[in-house]
Amino acid sequence: MKKLTFILLNLLFTATTFAATITIPEEAQSWNIPADAIDVLEARDICAKLSSGATTGTKYYIMGYVKKIDTNHATNVSKYGNASFYIEQVKGANSAEDFYAYRVYGIDGERITDPNTVAVGDFVILYGELTKYQKNASYAPIYETVDRKAYIWNSTNYLVSGGNNEDNNENNNNTEDNDGVITITNTDYWTTSELSNYVGQTVEFTNHFYVVNNTKSGQLTIAPRRIFNPTNQALPLSTEYYSLLNLNDQASLTLTNVSGYHRIDERLHNLKVKVNSTTSLSLVSCDFRGNTRAEMQQGYNLQAINARGEHTLLVCYMNLEYYLVDNFGTGYGPDSSTDHQKQRTKTSQALAKINADIYALVEIQTGQGALAELAADLTKNTGRNFTYINDGSVTDGSFTKSGYIYCTDKVTPHGNMQHNDTYVENRKKVQGFTEKASGEQFILSVNHFKAKSGSGSGANKDQGDGQGSYNAARVQEAKSILSNYSSYTSTFGDEDFLIVGDLNAYGKEDPITTLTDWGMIDLHRTFHADSSYSYVYQGTLGYLDHALCNSTLYPQVTGMTPYHINAPEKDAYTYDGSSNDGTMFRCSDHDPILIGLRLGKDTTTDITSPTYAFYYNHAIRAIENAQGGSYTIYNIDGTIVAQEYITSATHPLPSLAQGIYILTIQHNNQRQSLKLIHL
Repeated sequence: MKKLTFILLNLLFTATTFAATITIPEEAQSWNIPADAIDVLEARDICAKLSSGATTGTKYYIMGYVKKIDTNHATNVSKYGNASFYIEQVKGANSAEDFYAYRVYGIDGERITDPNTVAVGDFVILYGELTKYQKNASYAPIYETVDRKAYIWNSTNYLVSGGNNEDNNENNNNTEDNDGVITITNTDYWTTSELSNYVGQTVEFTNHFYVVNNTKSGQLTIAPRRIFNPTNQALPLSTEYYSLLNLNDQASLTLTNVSGYHRIDERLHNLKVKVNSTTSLSLVSCDFRGNTRAEMQQGYNLQAINARGEHTLLVCYMNLEYYLVDNFGTGYGPDSSTDHQKQRTKTSQALAKINADIYALVEIQTGQGALAELAADLTKNTGRNFTYINDGSVTDGSFTKSGYIYCTDKVTPHGNMQHNDTYVENRKKVQGFTEKASGEQFILSVNHFKAKSGSGSGANKDQGDGQGSYNAARVQEAKSILSNYSSYTSTFGDEDFLIVGDLNAYGKEDPITTLTDWGMIDLHRTFHADSSYSYVYQGTLGYLDHALCNSTLYPQVTGMTPYHINAPEKDAYTYDGSSNDGTMFRCSDHDPILIGLRLGKDTTTDITSPTYAFYYNHAIRAIENAQGGSYTIYNIDGTIVAQEYITSATHPLPSLAQGIYILTIQHNNQRQSLKLIHL
């Protein structure tokens, strides 16, 4: 691709042209520095007029000399590819009137890989938004660039100089050739403002986009990255949390002129659009791929279930969204027997398609009628023998519970079901199971924690940290599982413990970290890093539906995956919706979670020496001799940047931005991880 340049007539500047009073060093005289560049004092004046935490929105070129390097600089470079340092007006003055370059990237927004990229005394020009940070009234304000929304435009340091000497390029993420083709080089931090230079033009993106919302007919909300709930990936109120919160608001575009039905998380390849504004596009053409109904109809991702060897037991957890067989019309679940039959048709189709050996279910009616009905449907639809565990509860209104259905050909329950009624009744249960073929046992805990809805009071009031109401109650529920852990393992005579359920908390919220800090292993994050989801709320992805296990069961887990038959769908496809089509899709608002087990076997074999030919250079980018396996590429933050099945003997890898990555190859019950350096 040819870099897009902007030809600015009659803008040949010298140092005397600037309103700024800073001295431009001789080596920077030829940089064609923009006329509106400001110095440190001007940047401070702009920030001083802001309220604390506010940002300018407008991007500025800020000139200065590096005064000192932040103590976290080397860590930020190695972990995140960005730098933190202070600049001042006069070189070597050590003035208190400085400006903080906070977590800025290198030339054109690329990751910084060498901490020596910035050194004291360098003359630098930054480009990005400004803000004022003030912890509280007793602290002096810090004037700085917005976290990870600025980069080094140029520097006298030879490690970064030269990238912008010839042209004034205001677009740090996009490149375009003569045919109007745009490449987004850093999708993680791309914002819609980058489209300001293309309004009124027809362009084509080389990057694929994701559908992030599909609620309106004829249009979609799209973004070049998935939009995740911040607390699914970052600890509440952490720096990363605020960064995700801000970035989510700036990544999405409205795409009009769309025909047909498209699910959330479908990908738009070869996207060609007319740019109406920085928030609106008109579709010209594209290819929709991935997460389509056709893909899901073929079945769940078997390779994900067998990532570490072939499973012998399949466990399915699912929230059934108020599955009732009577007591209709209370405002929860079906309003009539007609609605119930529609719900039954969709739900039974989904459960049969999954064809698990054990089903752990939540939001199913109390009493035994609902469980009995679905067990009978499974027997009829799969040709296998299913039954349920009678927990002794009785039907009383439309109240729901947690419960178990299992295939009698594969497993038998052992021990008496344990009930845990902390905070909410009938929704936390524990049962032991024995695999008939191997005689091996494990313990399955199914849970439905207190919901986020409602006002709450005291500690259960919404604390404004992204976790919603009743977070304290959910933490207590998590602790109740752990406090009873020894009793459970003693009762069922086994150590292998699997927790599943709708915990009504995203992956990094307090109830989940309570479990993982204790030692439970989050299987979503283990097998899918930051890419996993089971629920969509107002266009944001995350997983409220969890699968966690202890360290003794973990080696016997072959894999896990959500089965995206529900969360990406429009509400209109529910059993009582205007678009109900009688299929299994949108039988619930939560996706089922599938876990593969191979009890008694350690499935975590690692390859200690490379056995696959792997190349990453300018000539060859491929994995060889691993056909039939899969690979995942993580950046150094642990986020998945690419994931694919290996379909050929010499399988090409995608283009990646400069940086350091981890490539993991899964093949024939073996796993190999390699460091991948692209500089």
